[in-house]
Amino acid sequence: AAAPGPPPHKSIFVTSFNQFKKALTYEKICKKVWPNRDRVLVLIDEVDDFLDRDKLVFNICSNKANAFAKPTLERYLATAKAAYAGEPPPEDRETKNPAYWRALHGKFRGVHAEVQDASRSLNKSFGVFTEATLRHCATNLAQDLEGYRSLIARPYESVNRAMPGSYYSDVERTIYLTYYCLLEDTAKYDALFQQERKFLSFEYFSEHVADAGVEYDDLVYGHEPLSALVKAHPAAKAGLVQFLYEIVLRRMEVRDRARSVNSVDVVLNFDCVGFTGTPFIDNYPTVDYVRDRRADAIPDLIDRRCYAHANENLDDGAFEARFRTFQGVNADVKVRYASSSFVCAGADERSVLKALLTRGGGADAMDDGAPACNVLVDLCGVFKRSSIAEVRDALVEARGAAATRYVYHVDPVDGADRILDVATGTDVPFDEEFYAYLARTRGAKLGSEIFFFVDNRNVIGKDVPFQLVYERAFGEPLFIEAAVLAHDVDDFSKIWQAMGRSRTMARTTFTIYSAKAEDGGAARDVVAWPLTRELYVANCDAKIAGNLSSIYQTIVALVNLRNESFYYGDEIVNDFLLRLDRTLPRRVDALVASLNRDVFAPGSRPAHLLANILAAKLRVASAPDARGAAATPALACALVDELVRQKFEVRDATGDAKDALVSFLSGDETAGREREISYTKQQQKQKQKQQNKNQDADTMEAWDRRHQLPLHFECDDYYGYAKDAANDRAKALLALPIPKEIFRLSYELGGKRRVVRVFPTVQFLYSHHARPEYVDDEVKTLVGRGERMTADGVHDFFHAKIGDADDGTDDDDPRPGNLEALDARVEVNRVRQNPSYSLIGIRRGVYVIGTKDQLTVHDLAAHPLGRDARYAADEHGFVLHDRDPGTRKLDAFGPYCVEHYVLMDALSKHEVARNVLDYYCRRKDALQRCLDTYGGAAGAGFVCWRFVMMDASRARVLGGGRASPMEEEDFTGPYMSPD
Repeated sequence: AAAPGPPPHKSIFVTSFNQFKKALTYEKICKKVWPNRDRVLVLIDEVDDFLDRDKLVFNICSNKANAFAKPTLERYLATAKAAYAGEPPPEDRETKNPAYWRALHGKFRGVHAEVQDASRSLNKSFGVFTEATLRHCATNLAQDLEGYRSLIARPYESVNRAMPGSYYSDVERTIYLTYYCLLEDTAKYDALFQQERKFLSFEYFSEHVADAGVEYDDLVYGHEPLSALVKAHPAAKAGLVQFLYEIVLRRMEVRDRARSVNSVDVVLNFDCVGFTGTPFIDNYPTVDYVRDRRADAIPDLIDRRCYAHANENLDDGAFEARFRTFQGVNADVKVRYASSSFVCAGADERSVLKALLTRGGGADAMDDGAPACNVLVDLCGVFKRSSIAEVRDALVEARGAAATRYVYHVDPVDGADRILDVATGTDVPFDEEFYAYLARTRGAKLGSEIFFFVDNRNVIGKDVPFQLVYERAFGEPLFIEAAVLAHDVDDFSKIWQAMGRSRTMARTTFTIYSAKAEDGGAARDVVAWPLTRELYVANCDAKIAGNLSSIYQTIVALVNLRNESFYYGDEIVNDFLLRLDRTLPRRVDALVASLNRDVFAPGSRPAHLLANILAAKLRVASAPDARGAAATPALACALVDELVRQKFEVRDATGDAKDALVSFLSGDETAGREREISYTKQQQKQKQKQQNKNQDADTMEAWDRRHQLPLHFECDDYYGYAKDAANDRAKALLALPIPKEIFRLSYELGGKRRVVRVFPTVQFLYSHHARPEYVDDEVKTLVGRGERMTADGVHDFFHAKIGDADDGTDDDDPRPGNLEALDARVEVNRVRQNPSYSLIGIRRGVYVIGTKDQLTVHDLAAHPLGRDARYAADEHGFVLHDRDPGTRKLDAFGPYCVEHYVLMDALSKHEVARNVLDYYCRRKDALQRCLDTYGGAAGAGFVCWRFVMMDASRARVLGGGRASPMEEEDFTGPYMSPD
């Protein structure tokens, strides 16, 4: 019998391409979808966003804590400080990789110059974060203040999920921007400083801050914000910046693993139908082209008759004809260009806004009698910090209270349309009911009485409602005169989209403020302006040429096609770490060899596809060396090698035609620089209030059945069980310790390599602090056995599984010389960064971790291991339980044992842990004496260490550097007995 043909209709329709790409990173879904991909139809909303060279990738990754040693943090600080001051890179003869630090200094200088040019002059109050300076972010955090704050507090969020080898490596870029913002925008760190100020040691204060005139107690125990402190005591700024800088860098996460699906994967494998907002997209072979094994030129995905390229040298008539094709129904759009120099001259946002509103639609600038603008589209983000009340105040100040009745704006929290009454300050939803009221009461005057404020968060994908309804009712446009503040934005697609917020473009007059424009001239047809042609042609060239991100993702998609997979697991995840330890070139060599094997294997289909893709790009190249190259498989193979090395910044110029080709395909020919950009439209638009401590986690793994731990039991009266702790089965099950380590580290002390193992409770696995891959068949078996045991049985079973070895004794008296001598190494880690937890110490090297407040003194009585618990503490170092509170020894197992702080430093990166370890290594005897004389009335654990270390430091500092034991003892006695 003949094989059945394909089904007459598609069985699966996909409408959310970001969710679709996310699903395709899940291995089980991939295996099911791959043989049935011809039954899937993808409906794409706005193809230009879907295939935009800057938004191709959806990447799922998981993060891990960094392992920067203190000397590394100090070198980052010194390098950032030198780059900021314009000084040469600091010399460090002890570093093993001086070339890395010299190159990093050059990158920091490049970032600094970019920030100065692109942002500081624009918006001094907001700082460095504009679209231009955040192009490497995983999410466009420049969109709002909350996102900005989350970037400052947790800089690992800016790690570009998709492109591990970027022009300015993302982690390194963030490392410098963190330092830059600490100096330039100190107020953004007020909240972080308030959290961490109590950990500032007296010794650090004496060395870095004391000469500034601020009192130690005011600094540590006060409530004055960091910004106010540095304003009142400018000499303290450098020391406080250094204090916070190391804290932020120590808590910065780096990626652990990553897998990505990009839009090219979707186009190569699925039938796609969609429409485009602006027809500027790159060209790719469709699934039909791939399925039919065609070898001819790749057909255009869209009608490209509107494209105009620089190498065509079109005359004015030919260019106008193509531009009219692009315009479609939006013909005869009236535009005037004006200089945006007033943006740089403004002292703050309000003065810039007032200057723009005073200029109106051009009455002052061009003197053509145009009415004042009633629409402002902030395309470059100058007013991203301005509240709508501040916009209203500036509007009233510039035009008077009677000129405007209402201000339209978009709620920054939920994206809802809203109207602010200028006179009363009432802010209401701009819905059908309220529009009907306005239309009924204000009539045709409504257009002149509303000022529409559209900031850059809402340029893409947001339409102002009721424009067409108003035009049909009153015969007038709601948008009368629109001002588009483009300034340094020279992407014609974005400018046209900003103009497109008007649904009546042909009846709206636009004033485009640009740094490239000069004042003068009345509004006329947009095609008549030379600047329009310049921007339009550059846009056509840039979209076809692509950039380093898009060409690399195209290569990756072809590799996936060859391997029958939708996703790609990055082989190089943290290129900056590889560069730091000088292994990056070797890893790149291996990656190039792997890509060449997959793409250019004998008879490989991807090799011909790549050659045809390159041919379509090279036809529009402006440089003769690039335009004249023949896109053969041999050239494609050579370019893969060069492009991958360029991507990871290990390529050396060859001095031949390859340089021109790499420059063109990297976007350098049209954009003026080689840079990689990757963030999705969904990420760009979403609100960045980050509550999850690990936003970049691979959440798909949590839904993998392999990593699920379903537990259940039946009872006739749950509340009756809960009244008796001994019979509360739910609580007992959640408290069950699992005898398989979730975290293990080793450290050197006293000439021995000691091992610390941490075992979780069942409840800890249900928190978001545990990595899902910890739950495997072994864990499920262990939990299943423990579930059926009594408390005594659980106790014996746990100890039998973990063994009886005890590493070290309380009689040891080790003397490490410095923190590096401890040589702490994390060997197993299935705990996420910065967890909230409670922890009990069973014996040296053995700990049980639970959720916050799970393992307190009140819970230990009923816990299976409660009889063994020597102490309990939380992630901050607070002692929740201490079996022997009268003994405080640094080398004796307990809440003050150095091992506890080695573990705490690795798990929670808490500053108190690092301070304790530092004192232990350098002034152990003095620290122990202070601990012995401490009365305990001020508290235990973390509170205790605040007093102990502060007074130990005072003894040392006031004793002239290193005080004698007698001086320390005499000095600390009164301070250590507050009770």
